[in-house]
Amino acid sequence: MSSLHSRSIGAVIFVVAYTTFLATFNETFLNVALTPMMQDLGVDSATIGWVTTAYMLAAAIMVPVTGFLYRSVRTHRLLMTALTLLLVGAVLGAVAPSFGVVLLSRVVQALGTGMIVPIGMNLTLAVSPREKLGTNMGIVSAMTTLGPAFGPIIAGTILQFGNWHTLFVGFAVLIAVAWIAAFLCIGDEAEITNPRLDAVSTVLISLALIGILYGISTVFTGSAGPAAACLAAGAAALAGFVLRQGRLSEPLIDLRPLSNRGFTLGLCVIFASLMIVFSMNILLPMFMQSALGFSAFNAALTLLPACILSCVLAPVAGAMFDRHGLRVSLPIALIVVALFTFALSALGEGADSWQIMACYAPVIAGTAFTMGPAQTFALASLEPRLFSHGTTIISTAFQVAGCIGSSLFMGILSGVQAGRLAAGSTPAAATAAGFHVAALVAAGIAGVALVLAFRLARIERLRRRELASVPSQPERERIDEPAEEGVLAG
Repeated sequence: MSSLHSRSIGAVIFVVAYTTFLATFNETFLNVALTPMMQDLGVDSATIGWVTTAYMLAAAIMVPVTGFLYRSVRTHRLLMTALTLLLVGAVLGAVAPSFGVVLLSRVVQALGTGMIVPIGMNLTLAVSPREKLGTNMGIVSAMTTLGPAFGPIIAGTILQFGNWHTLFVGFAVLIAVAWIAAFLCIGDEAEITNPRLDAVSTVLISLALIGILYGISTVFTGSAGPAAACLAAGAAALAGFVLRQGRLSEPLIDLRPLSNRGFTLGLCVIFASLMIVFSMNILLPMFMQSALGFSAFNAALTLLPACILSCVLAPVAGAMFDRHGLRVSLPIALIVVALFTFALSALGEGADSWQIMACYAPVIAGTAFTMGPAQTFALASLEPRLFSHGTTIISTAFQVAGCIGSSLFMGILSGVQAGRLAAGSTPAAATAAGFHVAALVAAGIAGVALVLAFRLARIERLRRRELASVPSQPERERIDEPAEEGVLAG
């Protein structure tokens, strides 16, 4: 371990939360600028879609590699490298004269994004005292929800006063602040074990993620054959990766966390929640602008109160977990998410900003009470030596859930929209119908997460009973002493 230590726990949590927010914010902040970028760069919608697809693929591939890097490179240097990649990518995008340079800038940024989220989780686990783990993890986990939610809001506001190049400039400034803060506050918290990088595992997980994520992202474009082939190839590579990890003494990702039921159920709840968050962040702006006639700025203002509410509630959710666990708060939160996602699906062409706020705010607030506690419970279920592998699995799930959620719900909306337009509906009515069906599916996914939450609550109750039945150290000494005396007397 290096002699360079972090300044304070509070400073570490602030830097981790801020950098995690920027990394996840970076995933969605260009969404509202894709149309003007397409016009300026002279490309079609299929080509501009690669700005998003290539970003998600590169970030997803980088996450498992970061699990190896975290145990091989000193923490301070690793985080500074990740932030430098984000900064370089932002500068490239700010001056990009062509689509190729924009695509390169997003791939460079994605490499940094894929590193930051797992580094942040591991840092939080390393510096947090046990009694504050839920609060700190709740704050950091909230950023994975707030980042994607705030992306379209802030970008939509900036576009009122500039162009898509301005978005990259603004992001570069935010990253420069994070770079300085991390340089001053973050030390070396990880234990360097110098593991060996297995090249075959790296290739297999890369092929698996590329095949699965690209297949899902193209399955709704009408290219069913190529999409199925990519999915099959990705699944085969994933199977090979899993088999190989079980045979290696130093696996790229130790998959033993998945044998822990508490971790696996928590991971599934996180995955479902992220799919819902990503779907709403894409579907709602499109619904408001295409079906209701909102401007990008008015749509941003409509979503803003819910995001502010989530900022306030995230630490509260973490503190509640530290005190009471998740057996009560998690099921209630997911009931709220399911009910109000269903309410969103009922909104039609006559909906106004207040109705959308009233339905969207509880959904985001519910996910704030879901993500942090579920993530903390999942990681706390593991032995400390498996923390880094657990965070790698969860971080990879973030990217996969984002890709699947975006592709699935956009595909549903587009499919219903196309069918209604062919039947003679107006564009606004067709978009509203597509949003209705997609939001219903999201509500169904929230219902599945609710069932899993009840199972997690049951596991937690059983653990608490087991801990309550184990005598404390002084009690064990009092119990053992008479037995020892009896043996000596005999």
